[in-house]
Parts: sequence; C-alpha cells; structure tokens
Amino acid sequence: MLLFFRIYRLVIFLACALLPQKQPGTGNGYIEVTVRGDKDLEPMPCRAWIESGETRYFTPETPATPYDRDFSFSCRGFFRIRVPAGEAAIHIERGLEFIPIIRKVVVKSGQTVEKEVLLERWVSMHEEGWYSSDMHVHFGSDDINILKELSLADDVNLVPAFTYWYHRLEDMEKKWPPWRHGGVVRADSLHVITLNNIEIERIGGEPFHSIGAPFFFNLDEPLYVAKGSYTYPSNTMLQRSAKELSPRCVIDTDKPLWAENVAGVALGLFDVVQICHNHYHREDNLRMGWGMIGAISGDEKELAGSREELFRRTLRIYYRWLNCGFRLGVSGGSAIGVMPVPLGCNRTYARVEGALTPAKYWRAVSKGRTFATSGPMITLTADDRCPGETVRLRSGDHARLEIRVRIRSIEKLDSVQIIQNGDVVHSQDLSSLDPSPVLDREFTAAVSPGRSGWLAARACYKTGKGFQRIAHTSPVYISVDGEDVASKEDAEYMIKWIDELLKLSQTPGRYPSDSQRDEVRAIFRKAREKYELIINKGDR
Repeated sequence: MLLFFRIYRLVIFLACALLPQKQPGTGNGYIEVTVRGDKDLEPMPCRAWIESGETRYFTPETPATPYDRDFSFSCRGFFRIRVPAGEAAIHIERGLEFIPIIRKVVVKSGQTVEKEVLLERWVSMHEEGWYSSDMHVHFGSDDINILKELSLADDVNLVPAFTYWYHRLEDMEKKWPPWRHGGVVRADSLHVITLNNIEIERIGGEPFHSIGAPFFFNLDEPLYVAKGSYTYPSNTMLQRSAKELSPRCVIDTDKPLWAENVAGVALGLFDVVQICHNHYHREDNLRMGWGMIGAISGDEKELAGSREELFRRTLRIYYRWLNCGFRLGVSGGSAIGVMPVPLGCNRTYARVEGALTPAKYWRAVSKGRTFATSGPMITLTADDRCPGETVRLRSGDHARLEIRVRIRSIEKLDSVQIIQNGDVVHSQDLSSLDPSPVLDREFTAAVSPGRSGWLAARACYKTGKGFQRIAHTSPVYISVDGEDVASKEDAEYMIKWIDELLKLSQTPGRYPSDSQRDEVRAIFRKAREKYELIINKGDR
C-alpha cells in the first residue's frame, strides 16, 4: 500500500509539471526597488508598502519582514513585490529623520518596473549627541535578526525589546527566561538592541480598576513573581524588587493614567513618564478605557468621552506630578507588535556623551536628559541649563532666565510653547509657516521664576485626521532659595486619586487574602502620606 501511494504521488507530480502553466504575470506585474542614501552606498534599510487602488501591498517576494497591523514591511533596502497591473504608488520611509518618499509608477501586466530611490536625511540627531529609542517594543523579541532589521529600517538607535511580557494570570507562575545573546546585540555602530527588559501588564475593567503596565528596562536579572494574582503583588512591590535587584534599571509608566502609578510616583519608583505613548497612531488615536483612572477634577468630567480626553489628561497628570516636586523625564513608545504603527512612531531621544552604549543611554534617561516626540525635534535650554539640570537662584536676585527653544520639523506645526509649572507662559504661532522641506526655527524668551518650579518646551501639531500630537522636552528644574516644589492643589488631586484606590481595595474578592489586601492598602496609605506632606508645605 505504501508503494502504491508513492507511485500515485509521483504520477500526480509529473502530470502537473507537464500541464501548461498559467503565466505568473497574467493580470499582474512586479515592482523592484533599490533604496539608497547615496548612489555610491549599499542599499539602505527602510520601511515600505505599495498602494494600488484601495489596497496596500506589503508582502514582497524578496527577504523582508511584513507587519500586517501597519500594512507595511521592513527590509534591507531592496525588494521585489507583485502588484496588479495599473497605477501604483511606492511608499518608502526610514523613521523620523529621513524625508518619506512616494513614487508613482504604471505597472504593465507581466512586466517589471525597476526603481532606484534616494532617501534624504533631513536631520542627523546623533551628530548632536541625541540618540533615539522606542520604549515599547513587542515585535521580534524571538528573532534577533528581525530586531536588527527593524532597528536599521526604522532608524531607531536603541531598541529595548521586551523579552518577557506578562499579560496573563497563568504566566506569573512561569520562570522568566534569561537574556539571550548576553542581553545586548549590535546591528551596527549606531544601532543596538537590548533584551533585558520586561513589561508587566494588568489592565482592564471599570475606571480605576487596572493595576497598570509598568516597563522595566536595563534589568540585571529577570523579575520573578511567585504565587501572584491579577491584583497582587501591587506594581509598587514589583518596582521595589526591580530597584533592589537591578539598581540601574529604568522604570516607565506606559501611560500616566494607570491606577497604581500614583503610588509608584510618590514613592520615587518611576524614572520617566510616557507622554508620547502607544495610543497615538499614524493618524488616529485610541481613547480612554482599559481601566484607566476616571475623572477626578471638574474639568476632567467635562472632557469625558471627548476625542481630546486622553491627550489632555496625559499631559496634565504629568504636569501635576512635576508640580508636586517629583523629578520625572519624558519618554515615548509605540507598541509595535500590538498597535498599527512602525517601530519608533513615537520615540524617546536621550542626550549621550560620546559613542552610544546602553549604559550611557539609560543613565541619560534616568537623569531626564530626554525629549519625546511623534515627529518634530525640539531642544530647550534655560540659562544654558539643559533638561534634567537645575538652575539655582536666590529670591532677592530678581533673576530673569533666558529660554532658548529650537524646533525642527518636516510636519506643519501649529505652535511652539514654553511651559512653566504646567502653564503656557510663551507661545509662538507657527501655523503660517510651511516646511520647505524643513522648518528650522529658534526662539528665545525671558522668564522670571519667582519661586521653585520647572520649565519645559513643547511643539504642537495635528495629524491629517485632526488628532493632537507633540514633541516635548523633559524639564529644566528651578530652585529658588533651595525651596521644594510643592503645589497644594496638585497634591490634593493625587490624594483624591489614592482615596479611590483605597475605596476600591475594600471590594470583596479583589485580593486573594485579607493579608494581601492589607499589604497593598499600607502602600497606598504610605503614598498618601507623601502627598499630605506636599499639601502641608504647598505654595498654592
């Protein structure tokens, strides 16, 4: 019987081979593209897709990595792809520092259109000491070659991929894997991948119900959570463990609006706050939900359900923490692998001295030497101090600080603004200026601090669908007479937030045991005490 089936398969194979074959190009043609940064250089890695009619084509026949959520693919600079005969548009991009290109072609049935495309860099941030990262990466962690290709194709200097992403209850009992390849792999001298990073995500439910989704970067060893539940241990307990096991680790919020972030910030366990986060896509936004905190103040109740709610509350909560005196830099991340965006759609730039290494990068991030962006490049100095640094003054000096902001963009911008203690104190209208192809402006302003606080700059613009986007610097801190920054109003806001968590913690069944509930409540009360101290010395 076995011999019969072998002979049968052979007959079928020979019959198919001898039948007239349909020509591969019937009704279709091919596009072959070579992408270069210069005619004399090797092909340049890039991201691409083809539009023909109402369809995007992103599965080339040559080696590439298609990403179906974004309908695009990354490649090493050459691709061949089959598309229907007719008009087509070739889309090529390489992160935020190159001008994206669209080339229209006509494809004839059975024929190949060959194109060479030159990508032009409009800004070179690494030459100024600024290196990019995407601090939310879920794609390619099981294949180091994909991560190398992504880092080059999307031009992200540091790719801190999540080796482990806990987002299911049963995963907590698994032993988390060691870092492969020693945790650090270089694609080239300007692009490096790290694997010693983890996300712990516990989200969903009604407002205030989510624990949150903190990111842990630059770990010396994996975290391990034994005998856990979906609410216990609290994020604060995990953050403390991470800092004890890996003192140089960097912890990020994912988004400011997760419920337990209020405690982690109060207890000094977050290093940065993600303000250009994964709910900001190429053109669209995702809105509030997934158990993020509900409205606390009156103005937030008016925003509830609006298209601007997530954007405005993201910034406002971050500003409130700064007004409470917590020193937190900004960050950006995209969640490629989950969201319909390429690597680096939202990114963090950190200022590094000398050659790029992961250790230098994370040290710069932890010190707040960053800006976050979805497109434009923005830098700030206050009396020649950079983000993360402190200007020290005496009240009797009546000092006026000279603020310098440089903004560069290939996007049309609405405005550039200087933010002091959460308020816009200077705004420059840019809506009448068109990048041709680059907008490059430097602005100066004078600010009289009067009291301790902080200064930052942001550039505002909109997507084609009208959703707000920003580039935003980390703060320069202002210390007047050595006084702490302490806003009574903003600390009171945080206490209302914590009180919601304390009330929710009494819900029957929320924690596996009474002792675990008491342990988490003790952490919330400790954080509440921190905000009470701020109220007691608050200046407004």
